[in-house]
Order: sequence, then structure tokens, then C-alpha cells
Amino acid sequence: MSIKKIFNVFRLDLANSKRDKVMIYTLLAPIILAFVLKLISPGFQNLSVNFVSLEGDTELVGRLERYGNVELSPTLEKLKERVLDSGDTIGVYLKDGTYSLLMQGNEPEEIQALAKLVLSGILSEGISGVEFETTDNGKTLPPMTLFGFSFVVVLSFTLGGFIIGFNIIDEKESGAMRALMITPISKSEFIVGRSIIGVAVPLIHALLAVLVFAIGGIDILKLIIVTISSSFIGIAMGFLIGVMSSNQMSGLANMKISVLLLLMPVMLAFVLPENRQFIFYWSPTYWSFAALRDILNQSSEWATFLIQLLWITLTTAVIFMIMRGKIKTGLQNYQS
Repeated sequence: MSIKKIFNVFRLDLANSKRDKVMIYTLLAPIILAFVLKLISPGFQNLSVNFVSLEGDTELVGRLERYGNVELSPTLEKLKERVLDSGDTIGVYLKDGTYSLLMQGNEPEEIQALAKLVLSGILSEGISGVEFETTDNGKTLPPMTLFGFSFVVVLSFTLGGFIIGFNIIDEKESGAMRALMITPISKSEFIVGRSIIGVAVPLIHALLAVLVFAIGGIDILKLIIVTISSSFIGIAMGFLIGVMSSNQMSGLANMKISVLLLLMPVMLAFVLPENRQFIFYWSPTYWSFAALRDILNQSSEWATFLIQLLWITLTTAVIFMIMRGKIKTGLQNYQS
């Protein structure tokens, strides 16, 4: 296998991508999407609660101030009016020895849950012999950040395949490969050279997504490993689309179907409870999402991570074996 020939194929891919601006679009689109998702993603550190309480309850007010901003109201009626005004202000007051929590009912679920936790914390201060412990259950990121990052990375797998497929289609139409390659090139050299871009694009997107979402403490080594391992499903799809599509319009239609099949398990797995996610065990992108989720939540242990990598490899291999015959036949026709 000649490294020079492999590099020539890769160099040809870059030239085709720059000429058609395919590389520019595919590199920029996920990053722009990452910025958009970052803007709409709330941070847990920015989530706070505004309280209103009665002026005479100095002890209660002192406890509330440890959890959020506290406004004072002279009477209970004024307190209720303040709660009903615009804004998510929660009323907390003590009446007849009982703490009461007053809300409109249309506050975000996060605000309601946090207000109830605060009241539970206040009540627990007066209970002796009982210890309270808080935990994040391994979830250290907002759900939108978790989904946004995983979606961008998994999407980049398909975009790497997109470049491969459309370069093949373009060369079938123009005959560029046969014209530029002076010496014969083996099928393995062609596949390896063409696959480089399918690995490089997801890797670039994954590392840039870490910067865009400002995720600290992430295990970069595991991220690189899972990204490289998962990129092969996009590479296989790219070759299949390239050899099966007669022109760019049919290639675009095939790409839309492929992207839907690869991204659907990720989108559904994010909303379905874990006990129902077994229906996606066939999909390598599901296992990629599971690995990325654990890496982001900093709950990925090497034993579990290696099992997830094994599933990614096995499911990708099964899908590749299903497509192998069509890819092999298409490459023979393409290079003849």
C-alpha cells in the first residue's frame, strides 16, 4: 500500500471540496448550529429563584437569602399580588406555624422544582438527627447542552460521509480520478485515502464543539476515540451513496434518507426513558450518543466505555456487511 497514492486521493478530495465549496459548508454548518444551540441552552449556574416574603419574618427571610433574591412585602395580600405580577417570583411565608409556598402555576418546571427544594432545605434545618445530601445523579450539564453537543458530533459523522459521497459522484461525472491518477491505484489505497476526510471532519467538529459549548473537565482522549470509531458508519454511508447515485440530485435524496436513519435514534433516545431505549441497540449512532452522554456527564468509566465502543464496532460492522456487496460492485464499475 503506497502512502503517496493514499495522500494523492486525499489531496484530490480536498481540491474537489474547495472547488465546490462542499468542505466550507460542511465545516461551518455544525459550528453555526453549535453556537445557536449554545445560545438557547440554559446553564444550571445561571438558574436562580426570586422570592417574596413578609417583612416581619426576619428568620425566614434570612434563610431564603441563602438561596436567592428576596423581596419584602408588608402584608400577605401584597405578597399575593407580587406573585401574580409578571415574572417568576415565588411567595414564601409563615402562617400559624406552617410554611407556605405560593406560585402562579405557570412557572418553568426548573423554577418550581428549585423552589420546592429550597423550602425542603429550610424545613430540614429545624430537624435534628437527620442528614441531607444533594447530588446531581451524574448529570452535570443542562439537557439542551447535552443534546446539542451530541447532536452536532453525530451529525458530523454524516457530513464526513456527505463529502465522500459527493466527491465520488462528482468524479463519476467528470472523470477527474482517472485523469489525475497517472499510475494505477489499488482499491484499498483508494478506500483508505478517501476515508481520511471522513475521519478528519468529525474530529474537527468534536473538538470545536467542546470550545463552543465551553465544556470543562471533559475527557478529550475518550472523545477522540469515540469520534474516530463512530466516523466509520458515516464513511460506509458515504461510499454507498457515492456508488449508487447517478447524479448529485439522487445523491442528495439518498443523503437525506441516510441522515434521517442515523440521527433519529439520537433524537428519540434523548426523550425516551432508558428502559425503552433497547429498540435502538441496532444503531451505532445510539451507542455513540450513549458514550458521548457519559463522557459529558463525567460518568464514563473505562469498562463501560469499552463496552460501548464494542457495540459501536459490532453494529457498524453488521451494517457494513449488509452494504458491502453494493459498495464493492459500485467501486468496480466506478474504477473500470
